Amino acid sequence: MKIFISSIKYPLAVLFWLVLWHVASAVIGQSIILVSPIAAFVRLFQLAVTVEFWGSISFSLIRIVVGFSLALSLGVIFAAVTSRFKVLYTLFLPLFNTVKAVPVASFTILAILWIGTSNLSVFIAFVTVLPIVYFNTHEGIKNTDKKLLEMSKVFAVARYKVVACIYIPSVLPHIISAAASGLGFAFKAGVAAELIGLARNTIGFNLHTARIFLQTADMLAWTIAIVLLSYIMEKIFLFGLKGVSKWL
Repeated sequence: MKIFISSIKYPLAVLFWLVLWHVASAVIGQSIILVSPIAAFVRLFQLAVTVEFWGSISFSLIRIVVGFSLALSLGVIFAAVTSRFKVLYTLFLPLFNTVKAVPVASFTILAILWIGTSNLSVFIAFVTVLPIVYFNTHEGIKNTDKKLLEMSKVFAVARYKVVACIYIPSVLPHIISAAASGLGFAFKAGVAAELIGLARNTIGFNLHTARIFLQTADMLAWTIAIVLLSYIMEKIFLFGLKGVSKWL
């Protein structure tokens, strides 16, 4: 019984918010301001049978995932290198703090000037996630068990074994945490950049079109699509990283 109750908690919470959304829509009574969840999902299914919908989904998804993957890989590498050489950590710290603080809109405008709009979401997803991965990974390396490291020195354990058996198990939970939060940020920032930059055939461009023509059902349908994509990709990435964790 406890397992059953535990398994339905999240769906019930989702249902609660959907009901609240429906009630709010009924109370407002103006579809141009807020349509019901039923209308939004119906519109999503209508869009989902079009080639344009999947073209935009594919265009945005591939680029956001590429940007996220680059940030995940380079963030871990940078953290490992700067943890090894303290002078590099001091040198790069202002850069990563600046990247973390700069608004997405500022980066988007600069990126449009530098690289145009075709790969805009790749760049924005990358710069958004990079500091998250870097700081989380660096924290994991810093908190690695010092006693185990001292013991590895005493017994002259090979460096690759120290990395594989001590550092990676210690750092991997931090990387998983960074990936879980970073992927959501990647989707939000990437789509926002597409909207600001008016990158054609993207999710962001479709949101912009829906906003211009006051198509609230379309805006919410695309928003639901973004949430579902982000959720599915997060589960896929976390499944892979947790699989690596168990293998180690």
